[in-house]
Amino acid sequence: MKYSEIKAIKDYCESLHSQPDYREILENIIDSTDDFEVDNVRFIKSDSIDKIQQEELKDDLYLLGCFNSGFLSDILGIDYDVLDTMREAEAFEAIGKLILSLDKLKDLQAEYSSIDGYGHHFNSYDHSEDEFEISNVSYYVFDNQ
Repeated sequence: MKYSEIKAIKDYCESLHSQPDYREILENIIDSTDDFEVDNVRFIKSDSIDKIQQEELKDDLYLLGCFNSGFLSDILGIDYDVLDTMREAEAFEAIGKLILSLDKLKDLQAEYSSIDGYGHHFNSYDHSEDEFEISNVSYYVFDNQ
């Protein structure tokens, strides 16, 4: 890793509200960790982020079922009114199970990230995202402070 890259990480960390320990971030980058968090700042390799987001969505059926009816209708090919009725009945987990049973998680995640970016999912604080490249590896960065 070049000195200029180390300095860039240090400067970036100092610009963040939480000012995470740049040395700990460097250790994770050197260890080629795909997904790590330091002081509420999450780093995810760009070539792993889609799979990580899919896993997180799959593990929360309620959240998966909370997407709006129009969005889900387009992804699932199910009538809007049917999904809206399920949402009105607060059958969010059932909608989540339906998404998984129809094998539409990958399609949903791809459309979700293309419309809203990744910050909406990974950054509950302000939904922002940054991109950072170190040693030819791109990371998405989410400051949750």
